[in-house]
Amino acid sequence: MRKAAILIMLALLVALFVSGCGGEASAPEGEGGTSGGTGITGPVGQAETAACAANRRVITSAVQQYKSMEGKAPTSIQQLVPEYLDSVPTCPSGGTYTLSGDRVICSVHGS
Repeated sequence: MRKAAILIMLALLVALFVSGCGGEASAPEGEGGTSGGTGITGPVGQAETAACAANRRVITSAVQQYKSMEGKAPTSIQQLVPEYLDSVPTCPSGGTYTLSGDRVICSVHGS
C-alpha cells in the first residue's frame, strides 16, 4: 500500500513538472500595468519586452536631462539627438517611440 502511494505521488510530481515545462509563458506586463496587447510570448518576447522597457527608460532619462538644461520639455524624441541621445533607440519588436508629455510610449509595448 505504501509503495502504491509513493508511486502515485511520484506520478503526480512528474505530471506537474511536465505540464510546467516547454509551454510558452506570456510576456510580463509592461510598466504602468499594461502589456500593450502584443501577444508576444516566450523567452524571446520577454527579452524584447525587457529591452523595450530599458530603451524607454533611456529616453525618459534624456527627456529629464533636456528639461533640466533647456527649461522645457521636448516635443519630439528627435529633439534629443545628438545632444542627449546618440540616436533614437529602436524597439526590438519593431515598434516606434513617441512622447506624450514626459511619458515615452512604444507603439508595440505601450508605456
